[in-house]
Amino acid sequence: AFVYIYNVLQVGNAAWREFLMSVLFFKDWQMNTLFVVANVLLYAGVIAYKYYFIKWSWRTIYVATTLLNGFLSAMQVLLIKGFTFGLSPFVFALGDDVFADFIAGIQFLPTTIMMVHLCPAGSEGASYAMFTTVNNCAAGMASALSSSVFLGIWDVSKETMVSGDLSGLTKLTLFTTAIQTCGLLFVKMLPRTSDDLKRLHTDSFSGSRIGGSIFLAITIISVLYAISVNLLNVIAPGWAGES
Repeated sequence: AFVYIYNVLQVGNAAWREFLMSVLFFKDWQMNTLFVVANVLLYAGVIAYKYYFIKWSWRTIYVATTLLNGFLSAMQVLLIKGFTFGLSPFVFALGDDVFADFIAGIQFLPTTIMMVHLCPAGSEGASYAMFTTVNNCAAGMASALSSSVFLGIWDVSKETMVSGDLSGLTKLTLFTTAIQTCGLLFVKMLPRTSDDLKRLHTDSFSGSRIGGSIFLAITIISVLYAISVNLLNVIAPGWAGES
């Protein structure tokens, strides 16, 4: 439950890429550089957890990384306002955007370890596939929400941003940052260590048919919603109010 809820709350600012390209005039090579560096730091985050943070409790890891991610997301407001401390917008965005992937890398191994420990003997493959499906469904749901629901709250169309009105983008940035940080409210659902995970196997809800039914319902609804949003984005661009 924690994995799904936390990842659903990690909604992105769907108008951010448009801002970088249309307002700050980032070139294709700059956008590609952001992508490449982000993936490198994602791997670096995994290595950092393995060698430096592996003895930390999982709750501490998630609290620290969530707060750091909230700080970095809020820093985007400085770029919107043009306060980059003398750095070029590209360098500022490089440090701001890609470190979010470093944080995601740190969170990756604890999640994987949790999934592995929860797999019952004899059905490891099916169980692990189930857990990764939950993780991927939550990520897809978060992406769908950011592009279908949140884009329509404030005017963040290309025309509005190019005209110099960035108030909607600022509000959307702060709003998505607050939503992401709300994941802290559910950290208590997370086991502290692998020892706590072992106790879950004897929990009264372990193997529950009701829990299984809820899992299937949430998974199917998430997949259908994400597919519907993506189809609408292709068939009827702008249906959610975005440019």
